[in-house]
Amino acid sequence: MTENKPIKSDSGERFVREAVLDLLNQFPNNPSTIRYGFLDDDGGISMEVDMGAVVLFESKDIIGNIHKRCQYPFIVVVRGDTSGEWQKINVSDYLEKLGSWLCRETDSDTIAQYPNLTGGREITGMERSNVYALVPNENHTQDWCLPVTVNYTHDYQSW
Repeated sequence: MTENKPIKSDSGERFVREAVLDLLNQFPNNPSTIRYGFLDDDGGISMEVDMGAVVLFESKDIIGNIHKRCQYPFIVVVRGDTSGEWQKINVSDYLEKLGSWLCRETDSDTIAQYPNLTGGREITGMERSNVYALVPNENHTQDWCLPVTVNYTHDYQSW
């Protein structure tokens, strides 16, 4: 079985990141604004970079058109007091619903409308992994994570 491995970074990471952050904040059930790379000590929701935008495949045709398949992995982190079972269930349920919405899964009440990207980039889909919790923080908060990967194409002419 062949595994896709990144061959280089995509120069449009900033455009993808900004579009995805805007998309995350359109989720109908957000309890607060999702910020990029920032959480308060006592709580909040953040979008964190995993490894940046990477090119998985690149081809060039005889007239100079470049076609790339790219990925942008990131993590949605929710920090809050999850000392009780009910709080843990609520946080986990929120992240599951957010992931289902982003990935346009059929069990979601609504589906995400992927934004238009710039420079010949187009989101083709999203994939998510399982929600997980990190070790509780010293201030009795805990971080819960949802890993998500944006799949997109980047097509342009090299001349």
